[in-house]
Amino acid sequence: MSTVLRIKGAAALLLVASIALPQSTCVGYRGPDGKFVAELPGDSTRATYQPAVERAYVLDDVHVGDPRSWVKLAIYLWPLAAVAVLARTRSRRLRMFITIVEPILAVCSAYMIWFVATFFVEPAAGAYVAIGAFAIYFAVWVVEIWRAVRNRPSAAAQASAHARSPS
Repeated sequence: MSTVLRIKGAAALLLVASIALPQSTCVGYRGPDGKFVAELPGDSTRATYQPAVERAYVLDDVHVGDPRSWVKLAIYLWPLAAVAVLARTRSRRLRMFITIVEPILAVCSAYMIWFVATFFVEPAAGAYVAIGAFAIYFAVWVVEIWRAVRNRPSAAAQASAHARSPS
């Protein structure tokens, strides 16, 4: 396993670890019935509502019976699957496909995480860790592409090698 793949694997594991952290927080009040509200209702007294902070986690809304909620979890798990496939496969076509799709998925996933973590709430540690993990993953992808382009033989070198070969 190459160093680049190991760094991608570490970023993918960091992303999976960010699932355990709160993605966003909202400051509000907890009512006498235990429900959280962002603002005090007009007909209530301040004494009945206690200040509270609500934390939102990735797994709060994931239900096994609801396939639509799996997308939220897939945003955090696809890099781990991509690294596993890249480490095990020998197929050039599959490796090329993953290399092309990785930056698109990384940017889209990071955007979705940030959008959800900042939509009417404050981002928390989990969102920052996830965005950092995607930044590392994307930076390693850029280095990987840069190395591939740098190490690719130029057309002039191929032409001169072909001209020197006995025909």
